[in-house]
Amino acid sequence: MDLFATVSRLPFSVLGPHRSDTCTVDRLNYKYTVILLVIFSIVVSNKQFSSDHIACWVPGHFTRSYEVYSNNICWVSNTYYVTPTETLPLDETKKKHRVVKYYQWTPFILLFQAVLFYLPRMMWRSLSAKSGINIVNLVDAALNYQTVDRFEDRQKIMSYLTKSIDQYVYMRKRKRKRFDFIRRLIAFILCVPGRKMGSYLLILFFVTKILFIANSIGQLFLLNIFLGHNFASYGVELIQKILKGEDLTESIYFPRVTMCEFAVRNIQNVHVHTVQCVLPINLFNEKAFLFIWFWLAFLTICNSYDLLAWFVRSFGRVRYQYIKKRLELMQSDTHLRRLPAKDFIHRYLQHDGVLILRLLAYNSSDLVVTELIQNLWRYYKQYPTGGPTGGGPGSTSSAVSSAVQSTRGRQKTTMMDASNSLFGINPTSSQQPLYYFSHHQNEDHGRS
Repeated sequence: MDLFATVSRLPFSVLGPHRSDTCTVDRLNYKYTVILLVIFSIVVSNKQFSSDHIACWVPGHFTRSYEVYSNNICWVSNTYYVTPTETLPLDETKKKHRVVKYYQWTPFILLFQAVLFYLPRMMWRSLSAKSGINIVNLVDAALNYQTVDRFEDRQKIMSYLTKSIDQYVYMRKRKRKRFDFIRRLIAFILCVPGRKMGSYLLILFFVTKILFIANSIGQLFLLNIFLGHNFASYGVELIQKILKGEDLTESIYFPRVTMCEFAVRNIQNVHVHTVQCVLPINLFNEKAFLFIWFWLAFLTICNSYDLLAWFVRSFGRVRYQYIKKRLELMQSDTHLRRLPAKDFIHRYLQHDGVLILRLLAYNSSDLVVTELIQNLWRYYKQYPTGGPTGGGPGSTSSAVSSAVQSTRGRQKTTMMDASNSLFGINPTSSQQPLYYFSHHQNEDHGRS
């Protein structure tokens, strides 16, 4: 059901307004590249259904019906390419190596490429929703926080953001033992330290980016199979020709003039005709796939840089300094400045919490995230053991455990009441209460 729901939201996700839980480079892959490939597919399909998709030169004794038949049979069967200076090959093996067999399937090739580019996005949205937090809703809340005028509304939105992340980091700690072996295996493959930390979203985030890189690189070689040539070096060869001043009118990848052989049975005799055909569609195919080659090369560079940049941001001192600097921005007391932030970052927020905050800052405002970090810091200081993960003095006592559970219950009720109060919803009425962003989410949040 999740797959069908994701597919049904595909047009809105690709062509809809800017509601993102990722970064700009990811949107280049799953949004703009998909739109580009679909447009190319539509244009090629339109040209293929026209009457001038192929034109073959036929002998003068051919009637009009023979000419139409020649065009149709050469379009549905594959033609082969021979340069004007070469003689026609008689060997069937040589002819097969020169066959142009892609032009009938160009729209489907482009659509298949578009689907491949959107698959990582589908995986990210489907699996990230299983984590228990909807980052798109949090981004919407952060954007609304900047636009609302009433102080009470801003406080309720900030309370919603704070308690959502607080509940998430707590629940991820409780669910950490589920699928622990699989999580550690993926973390080991990605060189992500996945022990005793919340890293579900982080690992999924990096897997998605690796799939985008595999797409941009792999599709260059995948087109080798479809086009029948070494398409991976197409752009490099073209640049070399331009630098040498060679003629660019003829291309072995997208020949405009090809040869076609077909047999016509006349009673008991079979006549084989060889005609020369023009493929006007290849004039557009050449420009389209040339642009696609450079676009894929550009995406490969962007994806590789983005993966490296996020790896640096997510681990080591950069991650620590990102949170600590924003804690210090709004702390005027020198005593608060000296408070250790290490446990707050590593034991409370963990990797997933820091990733969520970075995505919020990337898609909304850094000022909103700075205030959000301050609120999370205040929540963190309320715990008896300095955070929901325990580990401090007396962390094994039942009193501490019951206190944390009681605090969580009150937070969940308060978050629900704040969301209902913000939009004037009476939770005791027979109407199903809607949460703050229920118009973006088809989930039942009603309480009896």
